[in-house]
Amino acid sequence: MSVIDWKQRGVARYEPGDRAALEAFQRAQFGADAIQLCPDHFHWLFEEPPEREHEGPQLWLCKRNGAVVGQQGGIPFALKVGERNRRASWAIDLMVAPEWRLRGVGPALSETHSGAGDLAVSLSMTEAAYKSYKRGGWLDLGNVPTYLRVIDPLRCLRVSPYGGGLAKLVARVGKPALASASMGYGLSTRLLGARLVEIDRFDYRVDDLWESASVQHPVIARRDWAFLNWRFDLTPKADRFRRFYVMRGETVLAYVVLRVDHWKGEPVGVVCDYLARPGWLMAAFSLMTELARKQGMVALMCRTLNAHAARPLSMMGFLCLKNGLRTPTRMMVRPALDQPELAGTVGDPKNWFVTVADSDMGFKGLGE
Repeated sequence: MSVIDWKQRGVARYEPGDRAALEAFQRAQFGADAIQLCPDHFHWLFEEPPEREHEGPQLWLCKRNGAVVGQQGGIPFALKVGERNRRASWAIDLMVAPEWRLRGVGPALSETHSGAGDLAVSLSMTEAAYKSYKRGGWLDLGNVPTYLRVIDPLRCLRVSPYGGGLAKLVARVGKPALASASMGYGLSTRLLGARLVEIDRFDYRVDDLWESASVQHPVIARRDWAFLNWRFDLTPKADRFRRFYVMRGETVLAYVVLRVDHWKGEPVGVVCDYLARPGWLMAAFSLMTELARKQGMVALMCRTLNAHAARPLSMMGFLCLKNGLRTPTRMMVRPALDQPELAGTVGDPKNWFVTVADSDMGFKGLGE
């Protein structure tokens, strides 16, 4: 059955008149306290993205007899693939009422969303969504690794949610090595004249940083001033984030967005997003590790897919938790049917730059 047939049977883009029916569906499927029911979050997520469409919010509903029985959301974004920008969308919040599952509703919603641009991408989907996307021909890119820099081994191991797996990694690396791994890099960073500057909001200087930094990444979602302003400064939870520039003189070498979470009351720094000019990633993470140590955090963590980051982070003592000490963060991509040439580039995870600022990974908290 074609997407057109499904539209005729009740799959259509969200309109303001659907609000009551949508809220009833979301309350039943996500829970009364779900972030999907927050009006400010809904407005920011679906009505304010920089790449928003004239057709309306990227939210598709399947209705039967006036009731919503399924939904598929999307976050439109510009994706740099090679030297070209592509119209892309993060697939989020695919949900189908239990009584309507395995009856074609999920695939119809997903197909409708996938046809809205050059390609669709999904991060951190549920098991049911993963199976649905897999059946729909999405490319599986594996898991996005989490890097953990243990700063205070004793406190971290006592409260860590990673269990015995983390203890084994720490034992293998050695606690003294973890305690001193980045000190030399911090000294080198200061000798090079790099310094960490906390800012209240992003500004026009990140546009120049984007132009310089993006060339090293074959596939990366656009991270210019417009995106960073929307993603971190205009979000209803803007006060959760701390923003930093890594600077030398008046030049912005990198930016880092930090959030402080807690494991059983102990503070943990979470790098939600970052971007560095070529050669300056290690300096950025060295300065952030030094900041985390000075401010009494037990660990610094960053969930990222970035071929340029794996070796430098390992040299600085970051442990890679890629192989499932917690629920894995799966990543899948689906080029549009009329864009098959994209599969080779976007189908290789080594080409991608991803952080929890992408899709909706950072909306619900990162211990996830």
